[in-house]
Amino acid sequence: MSDSKYSVLFMRDDRDVTRYRVSPFWLKMFIFSQIFLFLFAAGGIYMGVRGFKINADLHSEKKDLEQRLVDAEVRLERLGNMEKILESYDPAELQSLLSAATSPEEEEPVQQVEINLNEIFVRLDTQQVGVENLQAKLTNRKLAVTFELNNLQASKPMAGQADFVFIKKDGTSVAAKTNKNDLGFQIQRFKRIQTTFLLPDGVGKDDLFGLRLEIKGKGGDVIFAETYPLYHILA
Repeated sequence: MSDSKYSVLFMRDDRDVTRYRVSPFWLKMFIFSQIFLFLFAAGGIYMGVRGFKINADLHSEKKDLEQRLVDAEVRLERLGNMEKILESYDPAELQSLLSAATSPEEEEPVQQVEINLNEIFVRLDTQQVGVENLQAKLTNRKLAVTFELNNLQASKPMAGQADFVFIKKDGTSVAAKTNKNDLGFQIQRFKRIQTTFLLPDGVGKDDLFGLRLEIKGKGGDVIFAETYPLYHILA
């Protein structure tokens, strides 16, 4: 019985019957090897799925950390802008504003203007264009501004329109009357932009805190915005 073997027959229509004799040992080895390969494949699939899930969790955690970092940068930038506003005020003028805000109840209350600092001072950057070396020169009431505009989307040209807004020391804003032809652009890589416009009527240099640059893409959405204090950009 120990020498018994199994006969395996292969039959085809166009050939004679082929018979192979296989010992029980090799038959068992074949069956065990198939089971092993199946278990090995199943283990590989499990490890692959588990690794994919771990990678997805790490990617999600990375995105959360990046968002938290962006939020922290935004809060820090807001605090920095508030500091710039306070630095731009004359001490006597600031004291006058504070006194007016805390006027006695028996006096007529001072009407306060609601200011949205998010719209006026927060920086917006969609990483489509970059702005460098923004400089301004004020001659009488004429302000000449130059800056370098870079296309950060190297795979395609970028088109759009830039514009300026004056930011006053009281937090209000006045749109600049600019030459649209000077500030329109269609660039592949880089363009130096130059333009000149007047200060708003009734507003002098001492009334201004800064200049806000807003750049809109071809679709009209704002893709870049930043407020530049005048004491940083005036030549």
